[in-house]
Amino acid sequence: MRSWTLVLLVAAFGGQTTGEVTTREEKPNFQSSVTLVRVPVVVRDKQGHAVGTFHKEDFQLTDGGRPQYLSQFAIEGSAVPKRFAPPLEAPAEQVGVDAAKPNASKAVPTRFIAYVFDDVHLTMEELAPTRAALLKHLEQGIRPQDRVALLTLSGKVPIEFTSDLAKIRAALMKIMPAPMPAACQPTFIVQLADEWVNHDDKFALDLQKAIVRDCLYAGTDPDTGKVLPPSFRPALGQQDHAPARPSIVTGILHEAYTKGITETIDYLRNFQNVVRLLASMPGDRNLILVSPGMYIPNDLQKDLAESIDIAARSGVIIDTLDARGVYTVDPTGDSDRLHLKSPGLVQDVVHYDYLNSSIKSTALLDLAHGTGGAAVSQNDFLPEFNRLADPPECVYYLGFYPQDIKQDGKFHQIKVTVTNGKGLSVQARRGYWAPSREEDAAATSTREIGEAVFSRDEMRGLPIAIHSEFFKTAAGAANLTVTAHLDIRQIALHKEDDRNRGDMTLVCALFDGDGNYVQGTQKAIELRVKDENLDWRRAQGVNVATDFGVKSGAYMIRAVVRDAKGREMGAANGTVEIP
Repeated sequence: MRSWTLVLLVAAFGGQTTGEVTTREEKPNFQSSVTLVRVPVVVRDKQGHAVGTFHKEDFQLTDGGRPQYLSQFAIEGSAVPKRFAPPLEAPAEQVGVDAAKPNASKAVPTRFIAYVFDDVHLTMEELAPTRAALLKHLEQGIRPQDRVALLTLSGKVPIEFTSDLAKIRAALMKIMPAPMPAACQPTFIVQLADEWVNHDDKFALDLQKAIVRDCLYAGTDPDTGKVLPPSFRPALGQQDHAPARPSIVTGILHEAYTKGITETIDYLRNFQNVVRLLASMPGDRNLILVSPGMYIPNDLQKDLAESIDIAARSGVIIDTLDARGVYTVDPTGDSDRLHLKSPGLVQDVVHYDYLNSSIKSTALLDLAHGTGGAAVSQNDFLPEFNRLADPPECVYYLGFYPQDIKQDGKFHQIKVTVTNGKGLSVQARRGYWAPSREEDAAATSTREIGEAVFSRDEMRGLPIAIHSEFFKTAAGAANLTVTAHLDIRQIALHKEDDRNRGDMTLVCALFDGDGNYVQGTQKAIELRVKDENLDWRRAQGVNVATDFGVKSGAYMIRAVVRDAKGREMGAANGTVEIP
């Protein structure tokens, strides 16, 4: 999978000066002392419908029980008609299209959906029905505005965004199930190994000892009554029915832990790459994870949280489909694999299996609830795919800057409530991890503005409107001018000498018809306004023009403005088609 990096190109001209307003080309250099924590929130009524009537003042957010000021607030809904609605008619060809008018061309994709199969954990019994359901789901039609990717956590089947159903169908059939654990190792062997290796859990060790003893040396298969073949019993240097030596069992646990931790690091890295890939696309972004759940050791919980944080900041919605369906624990203690005969041991295995199942489900819930998505677990997968393919009717995005946060790398629990929320359910992320070190201000600024540029959220902390016009310079080429109007009434100006000062940064970027980044500029805007002109300047706002040399084609325009202190941002979208 290729990497996606924000590249902001600097225009050739030096800047514009209009008396008290100066603009100049500049590299990203925001002053940001703390990192914004973004919290997607979905409020649903008793029928499960998202409620979109709340305002910023209706929400309360606490961090460790302490109320937090909401620095950012946005409401987002479906930016395109429902997926299975009739196709849109093609618009008539237009020249000089105003960028403020949406849907200037249906050639511009506005929706990116990544279907991700957890081939690290899926069994064939789980893979086959979910794969068949996804194929039926996609055969109902991929809209012209949609681009679909098919990816796996192992990274072995990468089909990036396309509308070619034949490619997706062929790739689906290449997905293979995960291998089962070795003989006498339960499906929750990684959890047992983690608890023994990292927490010196004697019960985990004793349980694995009992499983090895009962499984390897039971002598006969309880299902068939046949003598177990020698190939079923690893060469452990012991006689039948002999007790399992502790060194053998601890060796099994250490090996399982090493393999499990390596696999977990790999698939979490791959998953984060998928989230970053989606975050780089300009439009509605959905990730649908098909998985039976996953056990993630405590040491790697931060890696999962980082994916949630990237998705939340970028407006990527993660939905999860539990491939186990309505899951029940095997009451016989996984008898088809472990061949257990002791009733007490079966009871212990069933208990651990239930515990492991709940932990794996928690990871799916955290991914969904932390990003504004849904976590579903039903036996009929086709309607669930149809449901998840459309984003929630309404997602609130709350943003706050933690006050006096310690750089201790600890987990901070947050809670979101709404006033007059009786009978409503509030879905939000459980918390965030404090950084373990102070992030460099320049790195923070570059990351945050990059995420905003590649998002499609209409952020209104600083109101911004854009207008575009173009003239042809040659066959297949044109000069495109994008003018951003900035409402500066919410800029916090400070007095220095005889001027009212305030600084902003404006980024304007173009994306092509497939949603790929084409080019962009970044400008610093300096306000140095005299007292007698302040009211007039606030009322008039600021216009900043940016010129692009472009080829014929359809483009999406994205403009982002941010004040120097990084406390407020604004963003607007538009489309234009160059004939």
